Amino acid sequence: MNITREDFYCGAFLSYLLNNGIVPALFEERIDSNRKIYDFATDDGDFRVYVKFSENPSSESDSKSSQIWNFPFTDKQIEEIKTIEECSRKLYFIFVCGRKALNKSRISVVYKDIIFKCIDLKRIDKYKNQSIKVRLIKGHRDFDIYGTARADKLDGLDNTLKVKVNNIDQLFAKKNSNAVI
Repeated sequence: MNITREDFYCGAFLSYLLNNGIVPALFEERIDSNRKIYDFATDDGDFRVYVKFSENPSSESDSKSSQIWNFPFTDKQIEEIKTIEECSRKLYFIFVCGRKALNKSRISVVYKDIIFKCIDLKRIDKYKNQSIKVRLIKGHRDFDIYGTARADKLDGLDNTLKVKVNNIDQLFAKKNSNAVI
């Protein structure tokens, strides 16, 4: 059996879920090696996650101590997102932001409403693929999210949407049942 790159990167997210007592119930058939879809339930409800990975930042700035990962979506993936967007589960996009030093990789968990502000599901002019960009600046508590339908700067000002770096813990970490109130 050959192990693929996406198995390693998507496995990071699955490992996180399993270590927190969450066992995904449904695995989508592998139609597209650039993404995976998982359904699972927690005490906080039913979830569907759309997982994409990037092995390395597409841009890295030593002077600003920042990295940007690019996550392109094909027309076929955009059509697929239109269909899964209507499901009754809470839909999140998981972006595994890889690094050469794997322990420096990060996982960005982005709610669907933010994604739909960064890509245009109804776009008519399909001259190029759509993409989401995830930027992490050293020392910041948020990922900066932007994409084809939302520029990172508008009139010279930051136009990115913010997603907490550690929101994966808030969303999917096992709740401590021994907490004292």
